[in-house]
Amino acid sequence: MSDYSKLAQASIKRLLKRGVSLNDIYKLTSDFLLQHYHFSAKNERIVKALSIVLKRDEVNDIILTALYMDEAAETMPDSEPLKGRLSRDANGHNVDEILAIGLASQFGAAATVHYGWLDNEKPGLIGVLNDKTDSINVYIDDILAALVASSAMEYLELDGGNKY
Repeated sequence: MSDYSKLAQASIKRLLKRGVSLNDIYKLTSDFLLQHYHFSAKNERIVKALSIVLKRDEVNDIILTALYMDEAAETMPDSEPLKGRLSRDANGHNVDEILAIGLASQFGAAATVHYGWLDNEKPGLIGVLNDKTDSINVYIDDILAALVASSAMEYLELDGGNKY
């Protein structure tokens, strides 16, 4: 983790605190590439791809902001109207999607489209986090989906471009 900036290290720690490890992101990225591009990804290249994603300050700003929103929602007074909307992940809130699209769009239109697919299908840990009822997880599932989509697109770039 020492290869990462302090900002990226803070993101990694905050993700871990909310139940997402780098290994979780690697596995979801590998599964995504296998399902959509029909090849087994090389783990060291997935690690490199995620490293590229996490080296962007703008990515880490989005991660930290989104996770702060989940944490802040948990401590909001019940009388706060926003807490009710966040507690039930209300349709129409969409700030979670806007932040995730902002993250994924830094890695191309395909990353943004793949984020949308992941957000809709919610495979693996993305769905687990979305369905948790013991905490507020409005943002983290979207951030995880955006990180997977972005890492997958960076993987393809490292592999010589999207020729699939």
